[in-house]
Amino acid sequence: MKQLALGSAGLVVAIMVVNASNYGLNMLLANTLEPSVFGDASLMVTVLLVSGVLAATLQLATSVAVLKAPEQRNRQVRAMRLLANRLGLFGGLLLAVSSPLFSKLLQVDSSWALVVMAAGFPIHLQLAVERGRVQGDLRLGRLALTFVAEGVARVVASLLALAISPDVTTLAIALNLGFVGGYWTCRPRVGRWSWLDLASPKGHPPIGSVGVAVVAVTLITNLDIVAAKAVFDPATAGSFAALALGGRVVFFASWTLQQALLPLVIADHPTLTAVVRRRLFLAGNALICAALVAVGWIGAELWVGIAFGDSYPEVAPLFGPYALGTGLISIVAALAVIRSATGDQLPGRLMLVGSIGASIVLLCNGSTLDAFVDARLITLVMITAVVLGARQISNRLPQRFTQACRSDLEGAFS
Repeated sequence: MKQLALGSAGLVVAIMVVNASNYGLNMLLANTLEPSVFGDASLMVTVLLVSGVLAATLQLATSVAVLKAPEQRNRQVRAMRLLANRLGLFGGLLLAVSSPLFSKLLQVDSSWALVVMAAGFPIHLQLAVERGRVQGDLRLGRLALTFVAEGVARVVASLLALAISPDVTTLAIALNLGFVGGYWTCRPRVGRWSWLDLASPKGHPPIGSVGVAVVAVTLITNLDIVAAKAVFDPATAGSFAALALGGRVVFFASWTLQQALLPLVIADHPTLTAVVRRRLFLAGNALICAALVAVGWIGAELWVGIAFGDSYPEVAPLFGPYALGTGLISIVAALAVIRSATGDQLPGRLMLVGSIGASIVLLCNGSTLDAFVDARLITLVMITAVVLGARQISNRLPQRFTQACRSDLEGAFS
């Protein structure tokens, strides 16, 4: 267990270093590109993060399946690979075909940037499955190496793109090259063309309730950028992208812990019970989110001045409310993912419904940037209250009544 803890700590450090490098790259883009171009570049990053809905789902589901049933490892990993192939090819084709429509709706300068992002979709999902396999095997050093390779490839490619042709299509190519670097370090040794395998496996992919939670978490933390691109002019959308760039630090820190420490929460431990480990994990996650929100709220003007100079002075007063909303939803997200690993789908499903509601609210609040951020904070507070309140009520109700309510809810969502 000591070796596992050390490996998890190393993985946390590796992911944070990579996130810091990506964060520095985004700040460079914000200070180098015009606000409208930076808004387009941020949208490409958001497309990447939204594709991370499926990627994170596949990674966590694969790792949980391998950890819980190692005797079925090969069958379940193959099932996830085949699912990733199908989803990657279908999703990439769908985005490429619809890119002219989306570029018009979201005011993107070139639809080719979306086509490039679509081309990277299959390799993104394959990388996620292989990371889940490596994490489930508790090869955390190799898992850390995949993140380092992805980060180095993306930063180097982006710097070259800025030097050669600083436009959104070139930057989209650079973003996708990061996936190639990550996949190269953990590719399966099962044949050169195995990633094109589309044959049906025996049994169903072990997505389970983890998928619902991760889809909800990723949607709810990324759809604000898409909504801002839809309701604001390009310059204002670029200002919101700069605001989100800072506020997302809270979520990335929380998500890093979830990715790195999941084996410690799920794997067998001789002294600590599963309940104790889950509570320790959630408490640590909450403390980190609270600390980052406090630092962001107090030092907003200083951070904006250092990061952007005089480019985005209007976002400093909005940074605290944005970070608070992100911190609240990050805490609830950790609860949803951990509960989903035990088979409880209620938090994840409530968040999924909340993400749809939040998107509708944001699309109807495009008058000013202040109103948009306020609406986002209010919806995230409401989602947090509903998820936490539902769990407390569920714990206090008689067991028979609780099971009946869950059965009805599951039937409604099936």
